[in-house]
Formats: sequence, C-alpha cells, structure tokens
Amino acid sequence: MLGRWWIAIVMIAALCASPSALAAAGATGPTGATGPTGPTGLTGPTGPGPPPPSITLHASATSIASGRRATLYGTVAGAPPGSTVRLYRSPYPYPVAELESSTITDAANSFRFTVFPDRDTRYRVLLLGTTATALVELDVVGKTLTHVKALTLGRAKVVVVVFHPRDLHWGHARIGWSFASGRGRFSRFPATRAIRLSPYVVVLSTTATLPAGHFRWRACLRAPGDKALANPRLPPGCTGRGYQGGGSLPVGFPSPDSIARAERYLASRGGRTALAVVDSEGRLSGVNLNEQFITGSVVKAMLLVAYLRRLDAMGQHYVDSYSASFLYPMINVSDNDAATQCWSIVGDSGLYAVARAAGMTHFSVPTSAPWGGEWGTALLTAADQARFFFEMDSLVPREFVGYARFLLSHIAGYESWGIPAIARPLGYTVFFKAGWRPSPDIFLVHQIARLEGHGRTFSMAVMTDGDPDMGYGIDTIQGVTGTLLR
Repeated sequence: MLGRWWIAIVMIAALCASPSALAAAGATGPTGATGPTGPTGLTGPTGPGPPPPSITLHASATSIASGRRATLYGTVAGAPPGSTVRLYRSPYPYPVAELESSTITDAANSFRFTVFPDRDTRYRVLLLGTTATALVELDVVGKTLTHVKALTLGRAKVVVVVFHPRDLHWGHARIGWSFASGRGRFSRFPATRAIRLSPYVVVLSTTATLPAGHFRWRACLRAPGDKALANPRLPPGCTGRGYQGGGSLPVGFPSPDSIARAERYLASRGGRTALAVVDSEGRLSGVNLNEQFITGSVVKAMLLVAYLRRLDAMGQHYVDSYSASFLYPMINVSDNDAATQCWSIVGDSGLYAVARAAGMTHFSVPTSAPWGGEWGTALLTAADQARFFFEMDSLVPREFVGYARFLLSHIAGYESWGIPAIARPLGYTVFFKAGWRPSPDIFLVHQIARLEGHGRTFSMAVMTDGDPDMGYGIDTIQGVTGTLLR
C-alpha cells in the first residue's frame, strides 16, 4: 500500500520539474534520438547543406569565320581554386565528344581555353570529380570568294570559290542556279558541277545570258556534309548549301531605245524584213532574228574567212598573188566569178566550218535550190550574220586579220551604199558586205556591217526581200541605220 503511494509521489515530482532540468538531463524520445525542437526550444535536426559545385561556359563569339580562333571561358563555384576543368569537343555531325584539353582554375576560380574549330562544333566542360558540366556551340562561317563579270553577247559569268574542311568531298557536286533581272522573279538556269581545285577548295561557276542592268543570282550546292559550316545567307528554297549575290550588265550602244525605234521604222516598210544588232556589249537584239533569207552576195564574206582559214591550216601565213587574184575582186566589187573560184576551193564544207566556228544556228547551203547553184544557194539569218561580223577578227587567223579588215573596209564606192553611206560621215569605220538579187518584179537587198568608232564596236544586219526595186531596199537599210545612230 505504501509502495503505490511512493511511486505516485515520484511521478508527480518528475512532471513538475523545470524544462531546463529536463534538457540538462538529456531527455530523449522513444527511440533514443534527439527530439525535435518545439515551442519549448527542444533541439531539432540539422539545416540545408552547402550547394553542389557548378560551372559556367561562355564563348567570345558564337559565330566565327573559318580559320579564326575563339576563346571559351567560365567560372567554377562550390570548389576550391586549382580545380581541374576538362574541355570536350563534338564537331558536326556531333558524334560522341572527345577530350580536347584540360586546365585548372585560377585564384578567382576562372578558366579559359582557345579553340580553332574548322566546322560547327559543340564544346562541353566538365569539373573533374563532380557532375557539373556546361555546353556552348560555335558556328563556323566558311570562307568564300565571289566574282561576277560581264561578258560579250549579253552574258554574265558568276564564279564562287568555296573553302571547306579537307575531309568534305564537295567536288563534282551538283549546283542549281537561278537568276532574276531587276526586281523580277527568279528563273532556273542549267545546273553545273563543282570543280575540285584542291582538297580544301571547290569552284562553282556558270554563264547566263541576261538583259542589261542589275541582276541577282542564287546558287545551291547539294553534297555530303553541306551543313557542316554555317550558312547565314542561305537563299530561300535551298535545302543544301547556298550562295547569292548580284551584279550589273552595262547597256551597250546602240541603246535599247534606239533599237526599238529602228524596229518600228522597219515595220513601216514593205516586204519581208529582219534586223539584228549586236551592241557594243555584245548583246543581240532585233526582229525576225532567225528568219532565213537567200544570201545574195553576203555569203562572200564567209567565203573570204573560209579561204584564209584554209591557208593557215596549210601552214601558209601570207596571201599570195594567186589567192589575191580572186579574193580582192570577190570583196571589192562583189565579183561573182571570183566567188565561184573561191567556193570551188573551200566548198560547202569550208562554209559550214566557218558557220560552226561562228556559232551560227540557222545557216544552210541547199544542194538543189531552184533559185541558183553553188554558193548562191546559201540561206542566212540576220542574227547569224550580225554575230559573225561582230566576232570576225577572232574567226580570221591572226596573220590575216589585217588583210581581211582592209578588204571589208575598202569596198568600191559604187558598192558602198546603205550602212557605210550613213555611218562614215558620223565618224565610224565600217567593215561590211552587201548583197542584192533581182527578180522579174521584186528584189532582195541585204547588208551586214561591223562599225568601229567613238570608242565602241558593234554590228548590224538588215535583210529585206520583196522590195519593188533595189533603191527601195537601199532606202530601208539607210533608214534603219540613221535611226540607230542618231
């Protein structure tokens, strides 16, 4: 009985003990762990620990030119100075990264690397002994050289030299081209192939015939690894590697307005007519350019060139007296017998060879034409003849250029009607050949010429058929010439 009371008295004394006394006694929970801190200030668990180490990575530039260096830099937090940082690289097409370099952080816990990527590359840094990493990507812009040049015959040449990493094989890759004149729409032009200049270089080039004035161009290359280098000016619609630019083709003389006036004048004349002009920039324009006409005597200029080319092929580099005996009258007074003698030597094959060399597309010599025989059956077009006279100096062997120019610019006065009658008083030297052919009631009258003067060279061909008389045809030719040159 007394024992139970004693136990009760002890328990009441314990409950009345002060909190400090309990703390001094080291009160514990049921499992023996330190109890939680509560309103009475009992000891609780430890607070949040320090953050894990971290690392940052930046680049001096995210886009660099091929062959240039870049600086990668960053800082480390949560690790002591002198910590090791490793740099890994993964170049396009971004395979498993490889170790590039390593360094240690300085007193400010900073680090720095210098890299020379040759293509788009991803760089990653790792703080050794931790999982802290950071990533940056560098775009490498490949080096290119572009050259745009105006050529004769209204053509533009575009050349793009492309530098690339050695292991990329872009030689013989297909190049799609498109051009636009002024503000017009782009049109596709024939594709070309890249030419391998060295293990590091390919050349893209093409030639396009375009109107005078400003033009734009685009090139699109498709090849393995064509996206290994950044392409900041990729043309619209190009899914490979693209380039673009612009250029300008000069306006020649006679001007487009003068040629248009001459075309309108020619349309007011009777008969069947054609006009071709190769201006001082070598651009061809006119009306009825490829319509065939009977030659008259115009083909005699082709006979002259064919014979001179034959002499050169034979190894003879001068005009002997025998050759001059028929070449001179054939051109100077348009002698038909002399032309027949020349044709008997060079034949139709000689004429066709000249036509091929001159790039003629509509020249022919019918073998059984009802309007004549031999050289007189030839069919010509204004476009072919204007090109022929424009390029004549390059078609004649060098040693005979002076002789041909003398003959074609010193034709007898009574044969010098038409173009020379108008152009010579205006200060032009005229190299020309005319042709005419009468019929019972109609005439054909032609004239082709190369004009040099005032620092420019151009050519023209005027062909007429169905004229009521020769004088009418001459008036037509002189009217066209006056309109062009005024």
